[in-house]
Amino acid sequence: MQGHADMVLWIESQKTPTIALVVFGGCYALAALIFLATAFLRRHRAAADLKATTPTMLTPLSVIFGLLIAFLAARVWANLDHANSYVAAEANAIRATVVLADMLPAETRTAVRGALKKHLQFVEEEDWPAMAAGRASLRSLPSGLMDALRVVLSYVPSTPGQNIAQRSAAAAIEQALEQRRSRIVLSHATISSLQWLVIAVLAVLIFLTIAMVHMDRQVTVATNLFMFSTAIAACLVLLMVNDRPFAAGGNTIEPSVLREIDID
Repeated sequence: MQGHADMVLWIESQKTPTIALVVFGGCYALAALIFLATAFLRRHRAAADLKATTPTMLTPLSVIFGLLIAFLAARVWANLDHANSYVAAEANAIRATVVLADMLPAETRTAVRGALKKHLQFVEEEDWPAMAAGRASLRSLPSGLMDALRVVLSYVPSTPGQNIAQRSAAAAIEQALEQRRSRIVLSHATISSLQWLVIAVLAVLIFLTIAMVHMDRQVTVATNLFMFSTAIAACLVLLMVNDRPFAAGGNTIEPSVLREIDID
């Protein structure tokens, strides 16, 4: 099971054209293998029994397969939306901190800006690559945000306005920390090996049923296998491309909104 998981993760870490090439190639290879097996079994005495398979068998198998794909696609799409919202919310919280820090004395403002710049550099050079590799952890807190929070909380406001700015800046930094935690947790959310295995088993069963139902009509078998393998491959490519929004391959989310933050 671990080897299967590593293979899926390797495929998902590739660029979209490579993912499509591997998935379509695998589906077509499986269809061709079943077609050749059908051509061989036609000459066997068991062919008559296999041809007795009723076409209605395809209905429950297809429904189960379709429901599974729909369930996984809904979750993958939701994760992708959440990933975008987490990154945008983190960027907004950092921008708010920069604006609020401008209401504090120069020394405090400079220290907060320096800490936030340190955090953005950390995100670009360490945090994002760690999420892409699937090794990002919540055990270590981002030193830049923690430094900014310490600077803000250690400041003693002298006016009501500075008091409000201090509380709001601290809340914004805490919001940035929370959004970072959320995106790191989401970076580990993937379709499990067992779910991929169930998809593969259902696909093979449908391939075999198509081949048995039309065993005496090879052109029909080839056409139906080609059509179904194309449909399956298209669904799998969509899932794999969007399964890990913070991964190195497929449809990945870059820290572009964080790069756009102007702290200077």
